[in-house]
Amino acid sequence: MLRPLLRALHVQLRPPARLCRIHRAGLRGQIRFGNFVYFEENGCILRSVADGDKGSAEVLLSTEDLCFHDAFIQRLRISPDERYMATSIKSSNSEESTCIIMKLDKLPVIERIIPNVFSFEWATNNVLFYTSQENLVCHNVFLTTLTNTKHTELVYTEQDPRFFVDICCTKDRRFLTINSNSKTTSEVWLVDCSHPFKSPVLVQQRTKGVIYHIEHRNDELYILTTYEQPAEYKLMKTPLGSCGMENWQSVYTLKEKTKLIDMEMFKDQCVMFLKYYNHLYLNVISLGSHSVQSVELPAWACAFELEPHPEYNTSACYFQLASPVQPPKRFAYSLVENHLIEQVEQEVPITLNCHTVHLTAKSKDETLVPITVFHNTNSKELHRKPLLVHVYGAYGIDLNMSFKAENLMLIDNGWILAYCHVRGGGELGLGWHRDGCKHNKLNGFYDLKACMMLLHEVGFSQPKYTALIGASAGGVLAGALCNADPELFGAMVLQAPFLDVLNTMLDIHLPLTIEEQEEWGDPLTDDKCMEYIKSYCPYHNIKPQHYPSVLITAYENDERIPLTGVLRYIHKLRKAVMDHASSKYKQGSPAPNIILNVQTGGSHCAPSWEDSLNEVAGHLAFLHRELKLEGK
Repeated sequence: MLRPLLRALHVQLRPPARLCRIHRAGLRGQIRFGNFVYFEENGCILRSVADGDKGSAEVLLSTEDLCFHDAFIQRLRISPDERYMATSIKSSNSEESTCIIMKLDKLPVIERIIPNVFSFEWATNNVLFYTSQENLVCHNVFLTTLTNTKHTELVYTEQDPRFFVDICCTKDRRFLTINSNSKTTSEVWLVDCSHPFKSPVLVQQRTKGVIYHIEHRNDELYILTTYEQPAEYKLMKTPLGSCGMENWQSVYTLKEKTKLIDMEMFKDQCVMFLKYYNHLYLNVISLGSHSVQSVELPAWACAFELEPHPEYNTSACYFQLASPVQPPKRFAYSLVENHLIEQVEQEVPITLNCHTVHLTAKSKDETLVPITVFHNTNSKELHRKPLLVHVYGAYGIDLNMSFKAENLMLIDNGWILAYCHVRGGGELGLGWHRDGCKHNKLNGFYDLKACMMLLHEVGFSQPKYTALIGASAGGVLAGALCNADPELFGAMVLQAPFLDVLNTMLDIHLPLTIEEQEEWGDPLTDDKCMEYIKSYCPYHNIKPQHYPSVLITAYENDERIPLTGVLRYIHKLRKAVMDHASSKYKQGSPAPNIILNVQTGGSHCAPSWEDSLNEVAGHLAFLHRELKLEGK
């Protein structure tokens, strides 16, 4: 699985971590390794005999027994001989994880506890490599042994503060890869698993603008890379002994405006999970003939989650599909019979009269911007129904379209849900991100405005019944639109929002400022960049005028979005609202509510389960009140 490359595009900077086979609720699905199946349930890791009864599974680890309260399991790795299990546990109040190494005897016992670990992999039965994380930075790789002569040593250190280091294991377990990635550039070192104490070997020296990641098969390296034109992902290969990029040979290139969601290597096939204008499909590439078979996925699917496949010779690839209004469904693609199978599981059926509409809005430069809309099939007079517009548009990350239970209630109550896939996100490939970052950031703003206007023009709600919602870096575009065109919506809900771009990017003492220059630019050395950021920065463009009501949720322990920036924004916005309300021309007009909810627990966009329920309830109550929906 090509985790490090993809996580480099999603994790290092402001957005919440996603692409490490990590999910807020814990491990996805089950992991089959050797004769056993490992899975997570209620904060415990359990093991059962493969193809056996899960009811007889044994508990290997419990987060509660280890006094990890309000914590979830992130990552799980089993040693080749299945004598050891390494897992990471993360609290919702912290960005750092703790690695627990268990010896799987008749009675599992804790062998080692390593704090502040981001990624880890087994090189041999008793040698574990891991990366350490501190203040959101991950630069060091260590190895530790579990032999009688236990020791730990430093293997690799990244010197460039723009880069983040991760570890992965090739599917055939021949190599560990040390992956050092910035947002635009990467470098990979190989550790031979049969000789883990030898120095890592460089594959290809980092070249500005070239991202690549490595897999191995039959003494050949398979490289997923942006090398050569077009500047989209392509699969290449090269002999193991000639790994420089001058020897890379093309195997497959993604077509323009295609998003690579994930990729999995198997013994004879490579499976790419792709999105083209919000339609999901698989491309199965034969590693022998290089032939490609495309497999359409169900039209309702909007979100995809690949399950772990540590075994190289497996006969099927398992994954889950979902949408904002459809809970995850498990599917399998048979690598032998070449067809898709929906896994039938016992579940409570959900009956929902929901209609999906795909629109395209024409932005200021005439670029067509996709919009996905959900509404109740039985709704009439859609122009009078409340509309909730979602936006993100940063870091090449797709707008989150995974299932949320509250969406069922909203649809049932007549709400319209709209997802605006603006530039800066990754929905239409790497070029879609490039066209919405740094000196192109305003493109995302114009896209959002065009989407909002089109939704109203075609009869989906009207401004007084419309709310805008964004999280993290989605706050930049939402906040910019709130300043420039506040008449387009009646309320705005932001979660851990990034609102003070300029002051943040001028403060090099913050842990992510240097890394984020590849997304926002460098105002410290570039005056034009400073003026450009100032032109859209939500904090710097607040002015006395009519504003929609605003609810912001921030987190006391958020290391990514400093609370001070949110407080500055709230203070300035409230002052502007008061100045406007007190003007002689506006006396008697009701002032909007500007509400800040600071959560004492939780880290960036990751509140505890109980707090998340309270947040959802608070958001819905706010929207119902501020959009004056009591009688609707």
